[in-house]
This record gives sequence, structure tokens and C-alpha cells, in this order.
Amino acid sequence: MRDPTEDEEIERAIQYLVHSFESSGDNPKPVILHSTRVGMDLYDRDYEKHIVISGFLHDLLEDTDATSDEIRSQFGKDVANIVEATSFDENIDDYLEKHYDIYERCFELGRSGVAVKAADILDNSDYYGLGDSEELQKNLIEKMEYFIDKSEPYIGEEDIYQELNDKFPIVKERVEKSIES
Repeated sequence: MRDPTEDEEIERAIQYLVHSFESSGDNPKPVILHSTRVGMDLYDRDYEKHIVISGFLHDLLEDTDATSDEIRSQFGKDVANIVEATSFDENIDDYLEKHYDIYERCFELGRSGVAVKAADILDNSDYYGLGDSEELQKNLIEKMEYFIDKSEPYIGEEDIYQELNDKFPIVKERVEKSIES
């Protein structure tokens, strides 16, 4: 049975997400839809409230003017720490290095950060194969495989890990076909 007060807090996070994108979001991709799917995936898997909220908010630091301090003030330090861990370091330019940095910060944070990143990768992997170049396609596969290998100690016993692991060969095949065409 769901806790109505937790659901109210999660709904407040969704409102904050939408407001942040309306007021300062600049990503041309459908980020609100993506963030909603990530949060709902974690919600449907019965993750703890702070993990679910972090799933909804995981792209705010990259794509809006929202700050870590605002997120911490609104949703607490656990949520802010996860959102920080799942956000790009603006000082890193290299595509793979930027992603590996996020993964390492998630691993340092532990299960909560790794679960949010797994849900993010699961949702984004539906779009792998649509990348702009062969190099990007290969990078997508490399980073997904790396994350799966390294995340097992944190979430290896959880359904989200199994789904990610099961989806990898399908995504890899789709990307390889895309590269061949």
C-alpha cells in the first residue's frame, strides 16, 4: 500500500520538474517525458521515496537553472546528492570520460545513485541506434556495457539490473545494424 504523504512529495517533485523546465529549460529533447519515465520506473519498482524523487529530478542541473542548493532545500540532501552524482561535470568535454565520471560518482554514492542511473540508461537505451555517428553509436554501447559490469555489486540482485542486463544484447544488435546501414 502506498503512503499518501510520500505520493504528495513525489507529486511536488514532478511540479518542481515541470516548473524548472518551463522557466529555464533549454534541452530540445523531450526531457520532461524522459524524466517522468525514469521517476515512474523507479516508483513502479517500489524504490524509496528519495530515489524516486531523484529519478524525476536527475536532469535538472544539466538542463535548467535549478541548483543543488535549491534541490537540497526543497527535497533534502539525499535527493540533492543523487542528482549531483547523476549530472555531468561541465569541466569534462570528452564524451566517454564525462559518462564514466558520472558512473564513478554514482558508485561512490552507492545503491541509490546507481539505481537512478540504471533507470536513466534503461530509458535512454530505447534511443540508442539513432545517434549521429558511428563513433557515438560505439560509445553508447561501450558506456552501457561498462555501467552494467560495474553496477552489479550495487544493484545486481534487483529487477532493474536484470532488465538492463537483458536489454543490452538487444540494444547492441540494434546499434550494430544501424552502423552497418
